[in-house]
Order: sequence, then structure tokens, then C-alpha cells
Amino acid sequence: MKIKKLLAGALSAFIVSVFPSAAVFADDLEGPEDVLSDGAFEYEIKDGGYIITKCTASIITKIPDIQNGVPVVAIGDEAFAGCSGISELTIPETVKTIGNNAFVSCTSLKKLTLPAGLESLGENAFAGCSMLESVEIPETLTVIPGGAFRQCDHLTSLKIPDNVTSFGSYAFYQCTSLEELTLPDSLTEIGDMALGDLLSLQTIDADGCGAFVFEDDILTDKDKTAAYCGTNRITELNIPDTVTEVKPGAFSASSSAVTVRIPSSVKKIGYGAFSSQLCANYGYVTQLSNIEFSEGLESIGEGAFGYSSIEKLLLPASLKEIGTSAFEGCYKLSRVVIPEGVKSIGSSAFLRCEALKNVNIPKSVEEIGDTAFGYSLSGDGVIKVDGFKIGAASGSAAAKYAKKNDIEYDITDKSLKRMVFIIIAVGLVAAVIVFAVVLMSRSRKTAGIGAKKAKKKAQEKAAEDNYKKIVDD
Repeated sequence: MKIKKLLAGALSAFIVSVFPSAAVFADDLEGPEDVLSDGAFEYEIKDGGYIITKCTASIITKIPDIQNGVPVVAIGDEAFAGCSGISELTIPETVKTIGNNAFVSCTSLKKLTLPAGLESLGENAFAGCSMLESVEIPETLTVIPGGAFRQCDHLTSLKIPDNVTSFGSYAFYQCTSLEELTLPDSLTEIGDMALGDLLSLQTIDADGCGAFVFEDDILTDKDKTAAYCGTNRITELNIPDTVTEVKPGAFSASSSAVTVRIPSSVKKIGYGAFSSQLCANYGYVTQLSNIEFSEGLESIGEGAFGYSSIEKLLLPASLKEIGTSAFEGCYKLSRVVIPEGVKSIGSSAFLRCEALKNVNIPKSVEEIGDTAFGYSLSGDGVIKVDGFKIGAASGSAAAKYAKKNDIEYDITDKSLKRMVFIIIAVGLVAAVIVFAVVLMSRSRKTAGIGAKKAKKKAQEKAAEDNYKKIVDD
């Protein structure tokens, strides 16, 4: 027995000294802090295969396909998150699953080869891989999940197989170097902002895709009821009059558009529809300077027109809702007409609109969010816009907003009543004068010339006296 123990101890010491990077078997673990590790990666065993849970090496050149005769079948959530030592990576064919945020912010990764048998790709798997140049999606993958290649701003080549059916929200958001996009034949769903901020996009090939149509630099569904994406070639944007909804981020890439015409068919404009978040991040404005709204629009989404170059804004009477930050950062905006019928105005809706010095807010508005009017930004905080004034109805949400924020305001309903009174009074005076002229005309045959003149003069004086009295009152 002593000899056996000595031999076992010697053999163990030999294995450790010769194979220091060999993985530890799960059966040898004794406590919760023990991990399976080969010095470069940490693993878990599941369903007869290894899952890489963490990268511990500073530089990675390849991922193993087999360890101790056991295949590496998956890469776990956040396993390689923030690994800046990866420039080229070939993921082995044994890997079937890549988890959420698996390679997020691998900022040095330029070349990537995905396994041909990949079955599942996690959300934000390669988000923030800012140097990634090309991606070829394997044919076994049918869904590109949310944020999968978000902010891969050096991505210029993208090959997607025809069996992919869905782009998740933000799937290719801010892939700002991508100039061409070919939609897979089987694609039926494009999530919110999936194609947002593609600032270099020149064309979309949708010829083989039955669910979408690309015409006049605008991507819509086959029935042309929803607008999904516009290219950067657009300078004058005329939305088709069949469109009822402008999807989130739809024209965020169309930063060269100067004029936008929105037909009466459009009921809803999604968040960030005409605004680039990159412009917002750096405080830049787009070239958009003219927005032509039509009656029928009911909702403007969050940040829809933020950081544009518009100077005046005439909103349609059908509008009910102005979303959060809808017109934030429109530095040149100096005139806004908000119609009666609007119910809510979101937080920061007109934040950083320093040229806007006054606005009349109708009584129909029931809710106004924080810093919606009269505020700008300085450093890390908000500051008031000098000389800003609100016109509000007494007891309205606008009056309460002005009081709460110590903003100067005028009660407009009193002025309105006075103006209506004056208009009515002037109308009455005009009617008296007309009536007097008619009477004079009728009495022309029976009255002498002198009598007519005297009567006319008396009537005109009476009318003038009444007019002065009404206006003075």
C-alpha cells in the first residue's frame, strides 16, 4: 500500500510538471471555487461537452476544439468580453452556440471566421468590435439577434445566407462603414433600429426578398405601409403616400436630406426616425431644415427629429403626442406652433433649442415632461434659456409647468378673450355702417340732398363714437 501511494504521488507530480495547462476534470473538484482551467480558458461541462466561460489569457490566437477528448461546444455569456488581445479569430467547427455578449468590445478584432455549423448566436455577441472588417454568417443560422454586430463601425463586407428570417433590434446599428446590404430571400422581420445609423449606406438589394421592397432609396414592407430604412443618397425625401408608420431609425442614415415631406397617410413616427444618435452624441446637427407635415399624423416618437437644422415648426392639428427629446438639439429652431389637440409633450422635447424664446402651449396639453421647454445643457447639468417665455391658459399644465420651473409666462386666454371681443365689436361697427348706407340709399328719392348729407354725417359720427367706446372698454 505504501508503495502504491508513493507511485501515485510521483505520477501526479509528473503530470502536473509536464502538463501544467491540462484541464482539471469535474470529478476532481472539491469546492465551489474550483474551476476547470487550462491556463488560457475556464470551462464548464454540460451535456457531454465543454463550454468556455472565461478567457484568462492576455493574447488569443485560437480557440481549442477538443480538451481531454471532450469537444468544446459552446462559448458562454461574456466569455471574451473586453478582450483586447484578439486581432484574428477562427472559432472551431465544434462550437454550436455563442452566448450573449460573448465577444462584446473586443476592440482589436479585425478578422472573424464563424463555425459552419453554428446554430445559435447570442444578443450583442460581437457588439462594439469596432475594428471588425468582414462577417460571413453561416447557413445554419436563421436568426441574427438583437445587437449582434452593433457598432462594428469598420464593417464593410457582410454576407448573410438566404435562410435568415429575422434581424433583431439593433442587429447592425451604427455599422457606419457599410455601403451595401443584400437582404436574404427568407427575411420576414426587421427589428427596431436594426438598420439604424448606417451613415455610409448607398444601396439595398432586396430583389430576392418577397417581404420587402427597395424603391427610390427607401426600404418598405411589400405593401409599402411601413418605412424601414433610407440611404445616405437622399437629399429630398418624399415618403410614399401608402406609408402609415415610419419605423424607429428609418431615416437616421439619411443625414444628407434637406427636405422631408410626410404624407397624410402617416400616423406614427418612431423614435430616432430622422435623427442620428451619433449627431446627438457629439452635438452635431443634420442638414434637415424643412419638414412638411400633413394632417393625419398622431404621434412623434422619442428623438425623432433631434439635432436637425430646422428653424420653424408648424405641427399638424391631428397631432396628439410629442415624444421625449423629439426636437432636442435643434439649435436653430426659433418658432414653434403647437396646435390645440396635443395631449402630451415628453421630457426634454425641446431641450437645447436655445433660439426658441417663446412658445404658446394650448390648453389641450395635459402633461409636460421635465426640461421640455426653456432649458439647455452646460457641462453635466441643465441651465435655463435666457429670455424664454411661455404662453399658457390659466390653470393649464403649461401654466403649472412655468410656475414649477420659475419660467416667465403670460396667461393667453385673457388676451384671447379681449381680442375676440374687439373683433366682434369691429364687426358690429362695420354692420352699422353698412346698414346706414343702405338706409341712405333707400331714402334717396324722398329726402333732399341737404337732409341726406346731414343724416349720413350723424350716422357716421354715431358709429365712430360707438366704435371708440367699445375699443376703450
